[in-house]
Amino acid sequence: MNKALLQLEQLRVSYGHVEAVKGVSLEVHPGEIVALVGANGAGKSTTLLALSGLIRLVSGRVVWENQDITRWSPHQRVSGGLVQVAEGRAILKTLTVRENLELGAYTQPGQADLKPIYERFPILKQRASQLAGNLSGGEQQMLAIGRALLSQPRLLMLDEPSMGLAPLIVRDIFAILREIHQQGMTILLVEQNVRQALKLADRAYVMETGSVTLGGRAQDLINDPRVVAAYLGG
Repeated sequence: MNKALLQLEQLRVSYGHVEAVKGVSLEVHPGEIVALVGANGAGKSTTLLALSGLIRLVSGRVVWENQDITRWSPHQRVSGGLVQVAEGRAILKTLTVRENLELGAYTQPGQADLKPIYERFPILKQRASQLAGNLSGGEQQMLAIGRALLSQPRLLMLDEPSMGLAPLIVRDIFAILREIHQQGMTILLVEQNVRQALKLADRAYVMETGSVTLGGRAQDLINDPRVVAAYLGG
């Protein structure tokens, strides 16, 4: 396997006296889809926020291409290729679709090239001049992904992309992620929908109460009796 693109080493995060992430270690290799799955409140989103530099670590390290970036600011991480699609999509609803997309290219020199995004998401081209708040949930998720892609990520991180979406729309979003991956994107996916995530991923980690309790190939985990019993209705 290729050398790790990203490594998290013994990450610990607390909210006051409550330890939300308890020594989490994981790695992502170039070209992989890695899923971080588990129940609501397991610490998945907190781990991703810490990776993005949006909350402070108690201890641990974030290593990107063998460089310790634990003290990097969020904008330095984005410029370096670590780009997150936030939980809840974080669309700026009073701006147009086009303006939201252009913000994604803020860290990149020159004029934003929206053509590849419009080719991937034709509905965004059709609604480019509309307020983003008028889009459906699925369209807002497409906008959030398109905006992130304009930052030219080397690792695309997604936090609960299926949240609040109808099953058919969830299927479409996961198909989009599969296509993006097939075109060479490395993906770290945080997701409560364990079945969908494991079907998509190459490898996965299972989090429970702030700790990683299982890890391995996704196709093995989807058949693991512990995963089936806890998350897949077995």
